[in-house]
Amino acid sequence: AKTLQLDSLLDRTPRQLSGGQRQRVAIGRSIIRNPKVFLFDEPLSNLDAALRVSMRLEIARLHRELGDVTMIYVTHDQIEAMTLADRIAVLNGGRIEQVGTPMEIYENPANTFVAGFVGAPSMNFIRCDVDVDGVARFGPAGISPTRPHEVSGDALLGVRPEHLALVDAGKGTFDAEVELVERLGAESLVYLRAPFLDKAITVRTGGALSLSERRTVGVQIDPANLHVFSPTRPTPKPEP
Repeated sequence: AKTLQLDSLLDRTPRQLSGGQRQRVAIGRSIIRNPKVFLFDEPLSNLDAALRVSMRLEIARLHRELGDVTMIYVTHDQIEAMTLADRIAVLNGGRIEQVGTPMEIYENPANTFVAGFVGAPSMNFIRCDVDVDGVARFGPAGISPTRPHEVSGDALLGVRPEHLALVDAGKGTFDAEVELVERLGAESLVYLRAPFLDKAITVRTGGALSLSERRTVGVQIDPANLHVFSPTRPTPKPEP
């Protein structure tokens, strides 16, 4: 009870407990059996946003304090997966797409499903054609990704919102028009359109941003942060 901060609630009936407190009671019933393995099946799915954050911290603290135990945590929330896991298995329709540490999954996604699922906002994808010299061409732009890949012909470029930079029109990799700016305080999300893009791309930038909609801006891409995916390439088998 003390580990789960329930010692002051021991005289209450179940109906007097909040959703988060009931979750902790359920965890406590498991702890007293001294298991070597815990299975959490979406334990936070029915909680509000603030309580999910609080309980996520509780579970992380519990894992640290219990020491040598294994926790298998099933979730559709990629934030929970990234913050709680030592290793993640990304599943798609019952099939394992990739296994790795949170940062391995984030920085080196095996395919477009993993790349688009992990990260918020999700990775941007741009259709391109990779020529024999390894240059990815899309619209008026051409760029040579520095990450190793074996893709040629039709391909998808993947780049995360934080790896795009806004510059003056005509000075970046390509120009685009501002569709919408979401100002979130510490950061802003800028949504951009261009004729050769299938959908708007997202740029994550600083919060102090003076930018109007329908303005044309330049978008700078660092080749080191580009991923190249083949839409038809089989998913690599995960490591055991």
